[in-house]
Amino acid sequence: MRGKWILLCGAVLFTAAGAGAIAWYYRHAPPQKQSNQPPVELPKGAEVHLAGKIRAANVVRIPAPLEGVAEEFPVKPGDEVYEGQILGRITNDALLSDEKETAIEAERAQARVSALESELIAVRLEESRLAADASRVRMELQRTERTYRRQSLLHAEGATARNAFLKSEEEYTAAKQESETVLGQAAAAAERIQKTVREIEAARKTLAEKEQEHERAKDALAAANILAPVDGLILTIKKSAGDQVDRSMEDLIEIATDLSQLEFVIETADPRMLKRFAVGQQALIQIAEIPGDGIPATVKSVDESQVVLEFSSPSPMLRPGMTAVAKLKLN
Repeated sequence: MRGKWILLCGAVLFTAAGAGAIAWYYRHAPPQKQSNQPPVELPKGAEVHLAGKIRAANVVRIPAPLEGVAEEFPVKPGDEVYEGQILGRITNDALLSDEKETAIEAERAQARVSALESELIAVRLEESRLAADASRVRMELQRTERTYRRQSLLHAEGATARNAFLKSEEEYTAAKQESETVLGQAAAAAERIQKTVREIEAARKTLAEKEQEHERAKDALAAANILAPVDGLILTIKKSAGDQVDRSMEDLIEIATDLSQLEFVIETADPRMLKRFAVGQQALIQIAEIPGDGIPATVKSVDESQVVLEFSSPSPMLRPGMTAVAKLKLN
């Protein structure tokens, strides 16, 4: 029994030593040399199939109209929009406050004009009443004056009673005082009319200024609505509701126009491949949604990282963002 235990312990120790030796070898073994041989060069005229994405050739970029917070975007990428459609809205607290304040000031100016116009109507009615009274007291004054003068002559000659003379004198004096009072009131009413007219003119001028200020504030607030400048297809919206928007952002929303003209972008990190394409070179674009041999295309540009093909869309089904495969021949 003791011999079995010794054999078992020996086997365990041997296994552990072997595992340790293997681990040591892998830690200290020299790294395998990587092959520096370039991939096999394809011959001239060889056809290659390269994947890429369709994009719009004509894009309208809509800048942020003002600084603020994006309130909402009722449209999303892929939606077709028409010119003048509201695409989004930006909230600006300063503009909101200015619009409310100018609205209140315009309302106050309008209330001032209305009050003065009502006052003018009342003063003109008063003037009309006083004019009628002035005509009446003028006629009464003329009558009492004639009576008083005649009674004065008769009294001087002793041809009338003293009481009749005093009565005519009293009536004339009262008529004269009333005439002076009424004429004074009529003159004051006329003066008030002229004053009120001048005040109304000034108030209307102020109202016009306040209304202009309010219109400017409303226009500035209306600028917070982002409107589509053209018919087209929404490509991108760079912000979401609640995001801060800076006025320096020149491409807040991008709209594709004239979807009959599209581009196909091939991106590759192999500069040797890019050097084997040339501007003006013909190609075919194969799209799963469009059956057939492919859509004719032309190499529009080649730069350090991509090849751009241009082509005419044969179907309204084609949309920017779709993937496809282009067939080109190497130069």
